[in-house]
Amino acid sequence: MIDLLPEFLLTEPRRLIALGRFLLRSGAFILLVGSIGHAATTASAAAMSIGKQAAVSPTLAQLYPALPTWWVPESILGCLPAIILLIIGLSMASLGKRLKNAYF
Repeated sequence: MIDLLPEFLLTEPRRLIALGRFLLRSGAFILLVGSIGHAATTASAAAMSIGKQAAVSPTLAQLYPALPTWWVPESILGCLPAIILLIIGLSMASLGKRLKNAYF
């Protein structure tokens, strides 16, 4: 079944373009939320340092205990899967466009 996946995507380049755009947008969304989370933790740590409390910056789980923040990257290492999604999505979309222009 998995061996039919390349044939399914390559016979209709619009599918490949759509999948590439989805992966590209997903990776960009994850990085955007991660940067917002980084700004929130940095601002919280700055506010705590002004108040002469401990300089330990809180995590997103400590700032927002009611929200599921397990998927938000908080470090460079955590951003790597989102960056890989961006690269794969960009390459799939460009391959689909090239196939569409060349054969269809």
